[in-house]
Amino acid sequence: MKHLTLLFLAAFTFSLLARSQGIVKQAPPGFDTLCADIPHGKVDSIVYPSKTVGTNRNATIYLPPGYSKKNKYPVVYLLHGIGGDEYEWLRDGGKPEIILDNLYAQGKIVPMIVVMPNGRAIKDDRRGGNIMAPEKVQGFATFEQDLLNDLIPFIEKNILLFQIVKAGPLQACQWVEVNH
Repeated sequence: MKHLTLLFLAAFTFSLLARSQGIVKQAPPGFDTLCADIPHGKVDSIVYPSKTVGTNRNATIYLPPGYSKKNKYPVVYLLHGIGGDEYEWLRDGGKPEIILDNLYAQGKIVPMIVVMPNGRAIKDDRRGGNIMAPEKVQGFATFEQDLLNDLIPFIEKNILLFQIVKAGPLQACQWVEVNH
């Protein structure tokens, strides 16, 4: 009986703590609405060689308004959810290009490059089928190596950007320019 009482008290306390979290602030109206009177970035597809997978792979890339090869930019790798692909954010209503354009226009973020890869690192990486099939699950696990060993080096070599330097296991970061 003592264990049951302790279990009940623990569950009750946890439920109170879970409910005591603050209300999540909603994004302002129009944050993802296309504004015609502001500069717009460019969305494009890239193909990179993947030694990890043994084939060429696709990714989608967003270049900020006014992108210039003379400038250097930070980079963000925007990953999709399970079952998606490199077009997931653009096709299924995420609107990253619109949100980023609006934030740039409001001066809330610095121009950056956003890379949207396919997190399914297998030769046939198309959407569809059973996303929990063993080969597709393995493709999600393999993606980390594809990202670190193939995609990031490709972006660093071919796109002007800033690079994060990792310092040991804590990965303390500082921004440095990539020399080309």
